Amino acid sequence: MLPPSPNPNGPNGFFGLHSSWSSVRSPFEHGVVGRFEGEVTDLVVFGEIPKELNGTFYRIMVDPFYPLQEGNAPIEGDGNVCALRIKDGRVDLKIRYVDTERLRLERQANKRLFGLYRNPFTHHPCVRAAVDSTANTNLVYWAGKLLALKESAQPYQVHPDTLETITYDPFNSPGLTFSAHPKVDPYTRELVVFGYEAKGLGTDDVVIYALDEQGAIHDEQWIKSPWPAFIHDCALTANFIILVLWPYETDVDHMKKGGQHWIYSKDLPATFVVAPRHPNDPPAGWKTGETRVYHSDHAVLLHTAGSWEETAENGDVRLYFESSRIRYNLFPVFGPPTDKPFGDFQADYVRWEIDLTKPTNTRVVDPAVILDMPGEMARVDERFLTKPYDKLFCPVIPPGKQRPIPPILPIGLHAYVMLDKPSGKVDIFDPGQGCTVEEPIFVPRTKDAPEGDGWVLGMIQRMDVNRSDLVVLDTKNFGNPVAVVQLPFRIKGQIHGNWVDALPEEKSMTRILEPVEKIMGKGAL
Repeated sequence: MLPPSPNPNGPNGFFGLHSSWSSVRSPFEHGVVGRFEGEVTDLVVFGEIPKELNGTFYRIMVDPFYPLQEGNAPIEGDGNVCALRIKDGRVDLKIRYVDTERLRLERQANKRLFGLYRNPFTHHPCVRAAVDSTANTNLVYWAGKLLALKESAQPYQVHPDTLETITYDPFNSPGLTFSAHPKVDPYTRELVVFGYEAKGLGTDDVVIYALDEQGAIHDEQWIKSPWPAFIHDCALTANFIILVLWPYETDVDHMKKGGQHWIYSKDLPATFVVAPRHPNDPPAGWKTGETRVYHSDHAVLLHTAGSWEETAENGDVRLYFESSRIRYNLFPVFGPPTDKPFGDFQADYVRWEIDLTKPTNTRVVDPAVILDMPGEMARVDERFLTKPYDKLFCPVIPPGKQRPIPPILPIGLHAYVMLDKPSGKVDIFDPGQGCTVEEPIFVPRTKDAPEGDGWVLGMIQRMDVNRSDLVVLDTKNFGNPVAVVQLPFRIKGQIHGNWVDALPEEKSMTRILEPVEKIMGKGAL
């Protein structure tokens, strides 16, 4: 009888051989996933991709090229762009790293030079003056430029076809930082941007401005944050921007001693800073340069969905936005050691109301729960951003399901729901027990289709078979995919992604073979 075959991915891992990657391997991946650049033409499609889908799904992945220093958060690592171009029912794939200054320096040295996330004091002395952005958080197309974003610095511009890195800071933006979550106002055709720690490490300075369709900057304003806070996302209404502060703080002296950039604090409340979008023409009742701060119970509001404002007959204004509400520290490395770093995994999806008749430093009313299960990375029909909306597309952790990994947001998401808010009806797509799902995108059926009528696309990580699939869901029959696109290997999970309609000047992302003008006639027949 033959002995059992060795399992190189078993407890001993690769026959007991050691690698510089051994200490940083993810327990949820087979071996070291990623570190790949290349292209695949005409991916395998099961089902049929609607002919109306004509554009590119740009995903950005955290994909360290060299093993990171131990103790880093999972949001650290080089940005690698995964582009899926869809046309005529076919899909091409291209993957390429963003050639940041950081990656180029490390590739030149053939080793890691950068230390902890956003702590230059832990970097090698020879690179401490370099931009340490990994450009790994989001991809946004604006003013004819595809932007790879990381909120610790300005954007890198990437070519939409070749994915080559073109330049750094293409808009010559004010301040040192640019949010990973700028918001497009589809009615004014502006990209509203903010940057925190905008005057340097550990500063409480925030810059807010808008970029028009030509990339010109206007409505620039500088404000102060209540503390040097982690401000990852915002919400946008017709007249206001709401900055959403996470309960983390920073201390430069702590960083100088080799500590983390962020320190989680259970004593900090969920905090919202409201600023008028047009500082030189503030709304009624607001002074030039005024901002207001509101708060609620301690929570992490990881990302926002839609937002809007309502004005009563007497002129009173209330702001509304929807977000996840997570009641634990998302990043254990930023908090004190504990046997239970994620608490009881308490999380839901809620609607916040901010009454602007209340003075600054007021506590807001408790939010309304709109989805009573852990949910994150939700998307809406962004043609209607800044207006009330009915449809929400949200990855969730459904109750009572077997999970391939612990129910931690956002990595533990493993189903998509479509919520019709007026009726409360929830449609669900469940890809199966061995899967996790990523942030989806919504693509309208036509430019003038009703809100929420179209397709939802999302990447499924099939952990049971070590494969990645792109699913296409029709909102008219949400529970059953119309198409599944099989990738030939498992790729890294994305942080964020966005859809860009086909560009007039776009060219093929993958190589085109020379046509055969005349058959050579040297074959068997």
